[in-house]
Amino acid sequence: MDEAQIRESITQMLTVRRRDLAECETLRRWLTGQAGTPEVPKGSESEIKHLAVVAKRNVIGMVVDTFAQNLGVVGYRAADEAADATGWDLWQRARMDARQDEVHRPALVYGLSYLVLRPLVADGPVEWLPRSPRQLVALYEHDDVSPFPVCAMEVWVQTVGGVKRLRGALMDDEWVYPLDLGTVADLARTKTASLSHVATAAVIDDEAAFPHRATYDGTPVCPVVRFVNGGDADSGPIGEVAPLIASQRALNEVNFDRHIVSRFGAFPQKVISGWAAGESEVLKASARRVWTFEQADVKATALPAASVEPYNAVLREIVEHIAQVAQISPAQITGQMANLSAEALWAAETAQQRKLDAKRRAFGESWELALHLAVETTSGQDTVPHGAEVIWRSTEARSFGAIIDGITKLSSQGVPIDLLMPLVPGMTQQQVKAIRDRLDVDYTPDAIAALAATPLLAGSGQE
Repeated sequence: MDEAQIRESITQMLTVRRRDLAECETLRRWLTGQAGTPEVPKGSESEIKHLAVVAKRNVIGMVVDTFAQNLGVVGYRAADEAADATGWDLWQRARMDARQDEVHRPALVYGLSYLVLRPLVADGPVEWLPRSPRQLVALYEHDDVSPFPVCAMEVWVQTVGGVKRLRGALMDDEWVYPLDLGTVADLARTKTASLSHVATAAVIDDEAAFPHRATYDGTPVCPVVRFVNGGDADSGPIGEVAPLIASQRALNEVNFDRHIVSRFGAFPQKVISGWAAGESEVLKASARRVWTFEQADVKATALPAASVEPYNAVLREIVEHIAQVAQISPAQITGQMANLSAEALWAAETAQQRKLDAKRRAFGESWELALHLAVETTSGQDTVPHGAEVIWRSTEARSFGAIIDGITKLSSQGVPIDLLMPLVPGMTQQQVKAIRDRLDVDYTPDAIAALAATPLLAGSGQE
């Protein structure tokens, strides 16, 4: 791109970033429980205001955690291969076993996230850089079908001499252009219509620009892979937070009402009519078992304590509704779980597993795109594996005994046991490889029968 195209792209992406930042900040506040404080009338006592703050009962974060903790890539291979395909070594080298959550979680919260695969300096190694919509803006020719953007811009804050400056990197299908977008304060004061002036004043260091070398099937591409949580062509990407905001607000308000009742009305109220006294006298009277008054027209009565159970019932109903909308088991939010069998747990999590499968399909395609891009950029087009797909960790509630029984029956029919080992809950690819290397046998029915007939303990007396 020439300088005019670069500055035009900066203007477009700064405009998109300003719009997206406001939306992302709203979603982040609901996720962390900072938003949703029930409103109180003006002039309310400080105690009432305090109750409004502590009454927030955030469950949105639990919903996001439920899905994030069940999304884990553990392998990358073709269906007819026992070993992981080329590219898994790059995944391991980038420590993505631990860092993949940095991609999944922003997608769950904001609806989409990104993975940048580029060198940080000229001729440097390809780095795997997870980015949220708060950190990266990408422009696509066709939002719904284009696998790679036309251009993208990373943005971060860097403190220079005590002043916070907005630094960035603009990427097209060949080059990375380092940017200095000015101070954070100046950009915040700039109106949207004047963002073109920021782009005009941006410092573009042409000498520091360098090629990122990213290619896909031999074609240069912008090295950004998008991960979409869900949505459709009309609404666009949507995360797990936005659909739950209304229910979360209702939950907070009902809980606030319950706090008010429990603080001021959950005990018998003593009422004295026809008698006025100071605060100290009222406290003394409240502590007495027997009250006496000189005035003949004084009447003392008591009101029954208010019950919080109706509020508890409403809270349970709202929590169940949130679980239904989010398609997770209510036990994930309430923490209440009876002594259930594996089959009962599986039935309770059926909707959650269906939704997880949809997320794994969407995220899996993006991970395969990223692995293809990483392999081709690092080693060339000839080394790209064909037909390989990512393998997800199984988190479904299933009976361990039933799984082992099924594996045993399949292996007895000639299915190679090493292809069945990943079906064992909690079995990682490294453990599968270690078991395969340790046994080093031909997994045929005859071999399995021979192993079963071989004494396992020396000196057992069997010949």
